[in-house]
Order: sequence, then C-alpha cells, then structure tokens
Amino acid sequence: MASVSPTPAVVGCLLDVSGSMHETLESGQGDGRAVERLRAVLRAAVKLARAEQQHSPDALLFVGVFGLDTRKGAPASIDLCNAIEGLVAVDSGQNAHELLIQLANRRGRSHITKYIRTKLKEHEARIIHNYLMRNPTMINKFANAIPSSFSATVGINAAEGVGDFAESFGFGFINETIDRSADNSDAMVMARKILNDWLNEFQHFAPRKIESVIHLLEQIDQSLNPYSHSTSGGESTLLDSLRHHMYGSTPMRHSLEKASQVFRSYPARQQALVMISDGQSTDGDPLSLVQELHAMDVTLATIFLTNRASEAQKSLYDQQMPHWDVGQRTLFDMSTRVHGSTHPIPVMVSTGWRVPSSGECRLYTTVCSTDALEEFCSLLLSARFGSADIFLDVFGKVNLDSFVNDKHVITCNNPSDQGNEGVCYAHAVATVTHMALVRIVDREGGCPSIETIRDRILQQFPPREGGWPTSKVLEKVVEWYRPLKFKIVDENGARQAVLRRRPVAATFRLSESGWEMFGRHFDGHSGQTGGNMDAKVLTVADMRPHRRGKDGGGHAVVLTRCDPESLTFINSWGRDWGNNGSFSVQDARVLELELDHGRTTPLRFYDIYWLESDLTQGERAAYHCKADKDLQSQAGQHPSILSLEAACPYCTVASPLVSFTGSIRSAVCPRCHRSFTPEPGHLLQALYVQAGFGESL
Repeated sequence: MASVSPTPAVVGCLLDVSGSMHETLESGQGDGRAVERLRAVLRAAVKLARAEQQHSPDALLFVGVFGLDTRKGAPASIDLCNAIEGLVAVDSGQNAHELLIQLANRRGRSHITKYIRTKLKEHEARIIHNYLMRNPTMINKFANAIPSSFSATVGINAAEGVGDFAESFGFGFINETIDRSADNSDAMVMARKILNDWLNEFQHFAPRKIESVIHLLEQIDQSLNPYSHSTSGGESTLLDSLRHHMYGSTPMRHSLEKASQVFRSYPARQQALVMISDGQSTDGDPLSLVQELHAMDVTLATIFLTNRASEAQKSLYDQQMPHWDVGQRTLFDMSTRVHGSTHPIPVMVSTGWRVPSSGECRLYTTVCSTDALEEFCSLLLSARFGSADIFLDVFGKVNLDSFVNDKHVITCNNPSDQGNEGVCYAHAVATVTHMALVRIVDREGGCPSIETIRDRILQQFPPREGGWPTSKVLEKVVEWYRPLKFKIVDENGARQAVLRRRPVAATFRLSESGWEMFGRHFDGHSGQTGGNMDAKVLTVADMRPHRRGKDGGGHAVVLTRCDPESLTFINSWGRDWGNNGSFSVQDARVLELELDHGRTTPLRFYDIYWLESDLTQGERAAYHCKADKDLQSQAGQHPSILSLEAACPYCTVASPLVSFTGSIRSAVCPRCHRSFTPEPGHLLQALYVQAGFGESL
C-alpha cells in the first residue's frame, strides 16, 4: 500500500476579538486614519493566505477567531472560514430578504413580507435563511411560529392592507401595535435565538485549501476584496454579523489547544501559527501550551496590536523591554526565536525594520498602523510603491542575496591558507573587499577574485615582521576598487553590518600565553563540523588568565556571523584548522590585550561597504535589467506571482501586478494611468520571505 505523502504545510491564524481588544480594533485613530483595525486584521488574514498560496498552493490554512461573547450565546472561538461558508454557501448570491420571504410564501405566510424587510437586516435574514437550510427540520417550526395574520391583533379585516388602513386614517398607533405584535411573536423570538446561537455550529477549527480560504475571507466584507469596487459605507455586511458576537473574554489557552489539535491531526513538513492579540489571556497562562507547539516544531509568530502609536516602531526584539505590559511580555515569550540572518529578517531590515545586534530575535512585533500590521503579518502580497531611493540597496541585498550567500558560503568553507607567512592582513582585507564588490551586478572593471586582490595588496604591502596596519591597507584598497568605502565600528556596528550580509574585517592582539590558549582551544577542534557549537566557543573566562602579558602579536580575520552567545570569524590558516577554518568567541572582550597603566588593545572592526549613489549609470542599468529578468523568471516559475497586489501612490487603489503596464522601473497604474517608479521592497520581500518562512524557520 502506497504511503500517503504529508501535507507540505499547515498554517494557522488566530485573531483575538475579545473585550480588551475593542478600543484597539475599532478606534482607528492610532495611525491618524479613520480605518477600522478590525478590517485591517481580516485583510492581514487574507494576505497571509495569499502569501502561503504563492509558496505552497497545496498547503492548508485555518483562521480561528477567539474572544467571542459567550453571554450572547456564541462559543468562545470559531473557525472563521466555516462561519463565512455557513453564511454564503446556500444563498447563491441572492438577496437574503427575498430568500426568506420565498420560504414564508411557500408556507402560506405571505403577510410576513413587510416584517422580514423591516425587522431583519439583510445579513440577519441571511443567517436565519441559511440556518434553516442547514437544519430543514426547523423550517416548519419557524413557519408555524409566524401568526396567520397580524390584523386579528387590532380587529382589522385581513382582506384590507393593514399598512394602508393605518396610513389612510392617520392611526399611527395601529402600526405601533402591529410592530409590537411582530416583535413578540414566536417567530421573532425564534429568529433572535437563531441569531444568537448560529455560531455554535462552527467551533471546530478545520484547515482547508488556500484558494478556498481566500475566497471565503473576501466574502466577509467588500473592503477585503481587492477586486471589489463597492464603496457603500452604510451597506450591511457579513462583518456586522460577527461584530454583534465579539468582545467577550480572552480564552487564549482554549484557542491554542484547538490549534494544537489541528497540527496533531494534520502532520506537515512545515507548521506555523500567527496570533494577533493584546496578550491578555483570561483562561490561564498559555505558555505551557506554547511549549507543546514548539515541541511539535510549530513556528509561532505573535503580533501585539495596539492603538498607541508610540508603542509601535517597526522593530523586532531579542528580549523584553522594561516598559512592556503583561500582554506584550506574554506574546514575546510565546514567539519562536530565529537567527537574524534568517529570511525574512534581512529583508525587513532593508525595508526599515530595526533588528537587535545580538544576531537573534523573536518572531514578535508591536504594530499600530494598518500598514505595519499587513507588512508583518502577511509578509508579502502588497507591493506598496513609494520612493525609489533605496531601490538599488534593497535589490542588492535581497534579490541577489542567494547569490551573495552562495559566494559567502564558498569563502567560509574554503578559507585561503596563508601558511607560515605573516600576511593575515592581506587575506582578511582581500576577502571582505571581494565580498563587497560581488554585490554589484556587472561592476565596471569586473569583480576581481580574492586571490587577485590579495596579490595586489601584497605587492603594495609586502610581508614584513609585524605585518601592516589594516586601516592603512584599506585606505589603499578603497582607492583601487571603486566605489568601496570603509569605516571603523564597534561590536554593535559590526553585528549590524553582518546582519545586513556585509562581512566585516577584524583585527586583534593577544599575549603570548593568550596565543597559546587560543591555539590549544581551536586546534583541539580541528576538522570538526556540526556538533555542539557551544563547546567550541572560546569564552571570556577561558581567556581571563591570559589577558595580560608580553605582546604576542596581532592577527586579522573576517567576522561572518553573530548570535547572542558568540561572534564567528573565518581565519586564514586553512580548512583543517578550527571548524573548517572558522572559530567562535563569546564576544569582543575575548580577543583583547591588557597593557600597562590600564590600557587595552581592543578587537577592532572594519565595515566595508558601498553606496548606491556612487554606482555608475551603467551599473544602475544593470540592476534594472537584472530586476526585470528575475521578475519574469519568477513569474514563469510561479505564474500566480502576478496576482500579487500593488497600490498606486497617486490614487492608492490596489490592483494585481499583471494589470500594470510599463516595467519595474516605470509602472503605469491601470486605474488612474499615472506612471511612477516603484520601490520593490515589499514585492521582493514577498518572493524571499516565503522561501525562508517555509524552509528556514
């Protein structure tokens, strides 16, 4: 019997609509625009679905809503897609009032027509009609509960129109009496009970195909459908039906347990859960359930939604902030920890997000603006077009990231072996110079190899005892290789450079005994790969006895990676040394030399970089050409990519990318027909975040 292949991915989205979220969801004032965040949250869910569709069309997705008001008859949480399906699946788009009237007419209750239209909103009539269609045994009961005629209540001949009779004689009290009779009828009592209880049918979280999720979510409100042109602000929507049941307690544990059941029932290669909440759980500490989810390899991203603009600054965090409230701390502790070099983190840095210098962060953020919510939650779809000032910078870091990373890995895995010569300065500077140049597409003059750059350095700065100052070598190198620049930075600046995919040169000096300790520690791990990296990290405690003593000389290396516990460098002593030629230390203090009179020779870092403004016109054109070709290539491999949205900066209307004319350099809006230069940060984020989201987290 053939084995059943596992689902490629199961993704869940949990939306908190409890009472503590009321002000945040409906105030719409935090970002200075009268936009309901409730709609923004639902749009984020739609975009999350579209995002996953681009990466894995066969993935399953569920959207849970928790925090409903159980005092009104609703369950604590529901599957949103199932609830929407219950509203729209039966009526085939017909007017709900008409459907309910037809049902009453077939049972001989045509006189109820007026009251169906006046006593029930369209979405309420839809709920009742679809409930009766799903529960056919209730149809006769409902019809029998409708009085045969309201005219008997006030002694009017049934053959005469009640409304006409009252209006012709000015007897307004008759209409009022009939209205009260209709309100108190068994049928209306039953209708109100259906309106209160209808959500109880949809308590089970059920993952479904992405296409189905997108279609259903767009039914809940016209504003969620990017292809809808409806602007009727007063029209009742399906969202009104849900709003009536919102703002109860916050059963966070309950919703996480239901999500956990889904992940257990649908094993997949990748599992992820996104929660939008204020973290104010009312049914106990959720962290024990979160630990179970982490143990199941479920990636958990959490979003603290607030209407306080001062709280939200497009930042990722590696630790709790002192001013955070309990809810923020809870959501932070729930989120998954990832390395800062993991997609989409470098992409988010390029588009204005701040990341900690530790090299690690949690998939947690605080958002206030609807834009930031959609950007973080969906992580793609909406390619907002704005200033093109950072176009080349973003494109260089993101679209060529896989190319740079491949070269980067090759360099890390095959460090040049300087043998016994004291030419480490040439090896280190040549490496970072090449890594900086290779980021420029079709650089005029080409991109010389590490060996070529190293030979030129050695010709200008031949080997000598004590070597040469790295800063002096770099000053000459940036003269040779336009448009490079360099600056001396501290450990924090070096970490930030590495997190942006820029390798950093580093120099340090140790005492004679310090060099002996350094050699013993890493020679003992020569040739090792994998394993426990913590065992290979040289610590401050290891080196404390060796910080002082006779100067044993200096060395130059390349910083290539950082995390909260260590800095990792590639050396120039050959692949058989250390961990395939690299080594890790706890922090910069490990590689310091204490001198007399309290002086210290620190570990120094040199950030090698270039600016977009210094590129030639031809190099800029090469970027543009590369952008067009890569977009076409991606669209060829993934045709659905052209269904991604783009918002025009002039008319602000979102349209599918395929509907724009022009090119990635000069797009023409299909609505207002104005042209503009797109800034593709979010579009490129769409292409690359999903790859990382599915493969690396």
